[in-house]
Amino acid sequence: MNEQPSVFRFLDSRILTHYEEARSILAGEMPAPRTAIVYPAYVCNQNCKWCEYAEDNTNIHRIMEGADLRKLIWDLRDLGVRGVEFCGGGEPTLHPVLPELVREMKAEGVSTGVLTNGTRLAGELASALVDCASYVRVGFDSADEAIFNKVKRPKSREAGFEAVCDNIRHMLALRAERGTGVLISMKVILSSDNYRDVEHCVELARQLGVDSIQFKAARVCDTELNAEQADHVRGELARVRALHPDTAVVGGVDKLNMTQQCWLTPLQIMVDTLGDVFLCCYYRHRRKTHAFGNVFEQPLSEIWYGPRHWEAIRGIKPAECNLLDCRFVHYNRIMTELLIDHDAQFEFI
Repeated sequence: MNEQPSVFRFLDSRILTHYEEARSILAGEMPAPRTAIVYPAYVCNQNCKWCEYAEDNTNIHRIMEGADLRKLIWDLRDLGVRGVEFCGGGEPTLHPVLPELVREMKAEGVSTGVLTNGTRLAGELASALVDCASYVRVGFDSADEAIFNKVKRPKSREAGFEAVCDNIRHMLALRAERGTGVLISMKVILSSDNYRDVEHCVELARQLGVDSIQFKAARVCDTELNAEQADHVRGELARVRALHPDTAVVGGVDKLNMTQQCWLTPLQIMVDTLGDVFLCCYYRHRRKTHAFGNVFEQPLSEIWYGPRHWEAIRGIKPAECNLLDCRFVHYNRIMTELLIDHDAQFEFI
């Protein structure tokens, strides 16, 4: 970790590239989504204490059929999607067609991102992601194996701490050998179980040589940080950022609260394992009001441009958004200020 990849300088301003789409939404015209979030599975080989999908992974316990996943990806591309993030839900890398699908997507000009627990990043999947993906973000939640086991509760040795570390080392070595540009990063969800582990996690990120490490707070769980613990984390993050300015330490534990109606959800599309289409990935506590169609029951373009989509957007309740931390809180503030509250004069250079 000697130099931060330049992409991290643009995280806060990337929303500005959606200026034209935002203008369309304000005019009552539905734009095509640029990004898709896809949950290929409601199955996981870990059982994280803070996971809001634990019940779904037990009760639904399903992996999307390979043919259905392929059709979904090409339908998304035809809708206008340029990048697909596979996450969950469950553990996306458990899907058997993912290695070949990622290569097919690259050939068709569709970018891939993966949020994973890192337990399956080996063999052909690791090779395909190194060759074809834009980014792979691995959830660690601790640099200490005992805490890792307590928080993530792996169901097998393959899902354990050392196996994940080995997988990342292998992927980084493979990237160096092939000279590809995939970003490989760590993600840490902080709770009362691991909030003292911030510095050790950053040290592990530096030892492994990943491109960044992201911190977020666990929400809506028994082990959510209290005020004192959150203050401790803020102090630690400030300290490690000052100590390691060459390390991309992103995120934090400050609560993100929506103070207005969210209106930017059409910039992305979210599809789960069952084919249900949602306004965003924070749908579990409002599944009925956030869903507006099913890709296995209706053509995707009809769902996206149909009246139920607009009805779902108008029904968004900010109080429900505030149960979790959504990046669209920040995006809505920026675009509301630039397009509604003030004139940013984007017609000029």
